[in-house]
Amino acid sequence: MAKAVRSSRRIRKSGKTKVVLALFIILVLAMTWLSGYLMLHSYVIDTRVKRARKIATRVLAQTSLSDQDRDRYAMAIARNCVGKGLSPAVVAAIVVVESGGNSLAVAPSGDLGLMQVNVRIHSKVFNFEEKNLLNPEQNIAVGTSILRGMIARHGTEKAIAAYNGLLPEKRDYTSRVQAVLGKAGFDPQSEQVEWKLSWGEVISDWIGALTSRWSRGEEG
Repeated sequence: MAKAVRSSRRIRKSGKTKVVLALFIILVLAMTWLSGYLMLHSYVIDTRVKRARKIATRVLAQTSLSDQDRDRYAMAIARNCVGKGLSPAVVAAIVVVESGGNSLAVAPSGDLGLMQVNVRIHSKVFNFEEKNLLNPEQNIAVGTSILRGMIARHGTEKAIAAYNGLLPEKRDYTSRVQAVLGKAGFDPQSEQVEWKLSWGEVISDWIGALTSRWSRGEEG
């Protein structure tokens, strides 16, 4: 009887050990998969930021910015546009129209910086005590968030006009932005404020990430 009890205990203990081992293996596999996914996703984001940066640089070439400042602003535009699903061409064109690329621009109406953000109008949404709107990166971060909000409130067709205020005396604003896009070689009519990648671009980005990861593995 005692032997049977001991045998039963050993079986139960062995069963628990197998369950724990199986769970451990599953956890290791899940962590490995997650790590691999995050690495590939990081590569995909980097690829899209580089693409957006080239587009923004192309539009900002219409300003008198130095190469260093143009690259800096283009990178800030790219990062925000990729993260918020905005067209880097449109955002860069807004920068050209609003400030001509002057990060220290201050309008009589109180609009500040590259994207001419108005503190009074947007103070209910943003805590401007913690932001320096004359800093290019912070200004673009706020400006692109405002533009994203305009899309949600007014739709893609009116978002650009809404960014500057839907007033009769400002009705030419969208046309001015489109003119900048046209000078940069973009089709003003087809360039949407939202940046939606085609399935081909999405697949290409992930294939590129996998290829890069595979190449690095072979080199290692």
